[in-house]
This record gives sequence, structure tokens and C-alpha cells, in this order.
Amino acid sequence: MMEGETCRDLANELRDIGYVRVKAISPDETTLEIARRFGSISVISGVAPVQELVPRTVEQASASSYGGMYGLGQFPLHTDMAHWHVPPHYLLLRCVHPAAEVKTLVLHSRYMFCDEDEITLRRALFRPRRRLDGRLTSLRLYENGRCRWDPVFIVPITDCAVELRQRVLARIESARTAEISLEDPLDCVILDNWSVLHGRTEVPTQCIHRRVERLYLDSVKL
Repeated sequence: MMEGETCRDLANELRDIGYVRVKAISPDETTLEIARRFGSISVISGVAPVQELVPRTVEQASASSYGGMYGLGQFPLHTDMAHWHVPPHYLLLRCVHPAAEVKTLVLHSRYMFCDEDEITLRRALFRPRRRLDGRLTSLRLYENGRCRWDPVFIVPITDCAVELRQRVLARIESARTAEISLEDPLDCVILDNWSVLHGRTEVPTQCIHRRVERLYLDSVKL
């Protein structure tokens, strides 16, 4: 068990920068067991509790996925399930087979919305690129304390949204991202999917063995 002061430090870190690094107890501790120690696991229809993330070429991956679009290249910064009405709150990434050269990139959403007023954020409406459950729901990039961003899977539907998207893309392009390396099977990171964007650096040929497991959480206890 973690000491109380350490827990408070981790909780503050997650709140302030949007992510926190944690450790498995041993290589034998499963990702599900790790997740149960640190939070409440999301139950999402049609989504396995634990998903394996492996590098794939464009030819190997689904055309509707980042792998199918970018292959082994760098993945753009995004929030997971940005096209959903309410995206998952947290995600846990656990190193299974390390590749130190490949980094997880993280950027806090505060850098997206600097100088944007509440009226603009409310008027800038987006929608999923494709229908979800037969519907196209209007979405805002920031609402009810939740940030969402995806340069591919959500598209603007108002002039205000088109302009906001251009500004956000420019800010992301010039921002300095944090780089997280998962170098050991004990290494994990918890990301606040409502606060930070994440991506992945390019996967060199010698790193195609990289394996990471992902699991979504409704809440986190540190």
C-alpha cells in the first residue's frame, strides 16, 4: 500500500498535469488487477475491458483506425472516443513489451483553449465524422469540465467551429508535449482523458515488438 503522503502527491499530480505514473506490484500482476487497485473499471458495451495496443502497418490495421491511417508513423494528439457523447474519463496504459524509443506524448488541454471565451466554446459545434448508433450528435470541444479533441474523427459543423479548429491545430503544433517512456513491464501511466490529449511517436522498425495494454476507468483512487 502507498503511504498517505505519496497518495496525495499522486492525486495532486493527476489533477494538475493530467497524468500520473504508477507501478505494477510485480510482472505477474495483470492489467485488470492493477486497474482494480487504482480505480473503478469502465464497463463499455462492445469494448473489451483490456485492449492490446500493438504497432501495425497501414496494410495490417483497420482503415477506420489511427493505425490504418498513420501506420507506424506518429499518431496525432487526441482524446480517446472524442466522438462519443461522454468519452471515458480515465485510461490506464500498462507496458507489456517495452520499446524505450517509442514515447507516449501528452499535452494538457489548457494549451488548446488559451484566450478562448465561453461563448466561442459554446457556439463552436462539432459532430462525429460518421454516425454513432445511427445518430449524429452535436459536440463541443469543452463542456461540463470535459475536453475532447480528435483531428480526424470529429468535424466542425459551424463557422465558429471551423475557426476554432484552426486555432487549436496551430496551438497544438507549437506546443511542447511531455514524453512518457514505458520501459519496463512494471511501468504504467494513468491519463485523465477529460483533461489531456495523448499521442504516440513514430515506431522504428526495431520497435515493432512493442506491446501496451489499455483499460478505461470511471474513477481513480490514489
